[in-house]
Amino acid sequence: MHYGRGGLPYAVGASVADGRRRPVMLITGDSAFQFHIAELETAARLNLPLVCVVAVDYAWGLEAGVYKRTFGQGSLETGTHWSTNTRLDEVADGFGCHGEYVERDEDIAPAIKRAYASGKTAVIHVAVDPKANSEEMPNYGEYATWATEGAH
Repeated sequence: MHYGRGGLPYAVGASVADGRRRPVMLITGDSAFQFHIAELETAARLNLPLVCVVAVDYAWGLEAGVYKRTFGQGSLETGTHWSTNTRLDEVADGFGCHGEYVERDEDIAPAIKRAYASGKTAVIHVAVDPKANSEEMPNYGEYATWATEGAH
């Protein structure tokens, strides 16, 4: 995970730099992916062999963890969540990309195979449990140490 730094633009750049000879896979979270979602247009227009596997918990994960620790479990976490109607596979379709929606772990590998076989840039929306994510994320000031020393 790249926490908003790089992500989709770097994946597009890697594919272009490689001359589109090899497939590229981006594994990211939904909030980081949405920072640069407009780059799907670039990837689709250039017909890049790029598959984006997006873990979707419908939240700004880092921020949600900060809210929970600061204001307590069950706080409103105002502004850190979005509607579960958000479907990144459908957004991908709108850009002319291949979109897949996955809810079960065992469906991820087949979705990746179909995505590469589509011959288009693809987005696989992988629904994950929002309650299982972001509980242990550190506050901003501690994040750099946590990320470099490993999550515990």
